[in-house]
Amino acid sequence: MHALSSSVLLRSIAAAACLTLAACGGFDWLSTSIRGSGAGVQAVLKPVGGSSGRADATFVDRGNGVFMTIFLTNLPPGAYRVAIHRDSNCTSPNLFSAGPAWAPAGSVVAPQELLPVFRVDSNGDATLTAQVPGVRTTGPDSLQGRSVVLHAGTRVDEALPGVPNNRVLCGVIGAPQSFLS
Repeated sequence: MHALSSSVLLRSIAAAACLTLAACGGFDWLSTSIRGSGAGVQAVLKPVGGSSGRADATFVDRGNGVFMTIFLTNLPPGAYRVAIHRDSNCTSPNLFSAGPAWAPAGSVVAPQELLPVFRVDSNGDATLTAQVPGVRTTGPDSLQGRSVVLHAGTRVDEALPGVPNNRVLCGVIGAPQSFLS
């Protein structure tokens, strides 16, 4: 197994184990810090347009929003931005199908800036954690029915059908996937 792939696999297994332990309530401190008030949602991001990267994003309700963790691997070093997109569709070759960047109604932050810019290291790996206010895993401002898109560079550019753009990874947000399946 490729070293980068095994690194992400191990991180994903560790994160899933933490979420499983938190869901069981066996460790009160872990349950409070990881799980928040719900089981959470997940997106497995897959490459498009010649990218070879991979990512796993998890979101759990916490406080007035969600706590997000994304593990990324096998990407060219540099700056990237993750955005939540309106549609749960990652089928078009340039990810036009994911629709525009999304933020909940009344958000004081633009959809393109809801999540921070981060850097992928020289090994091609990165971990991003952030508190995202105003977003929930269920209900009116839910992440359900949306997608997570990784944008190369610091901007979330709009996509046009059939035109290359800076979208490199995409995953549909849904129920957490077991690492045992």
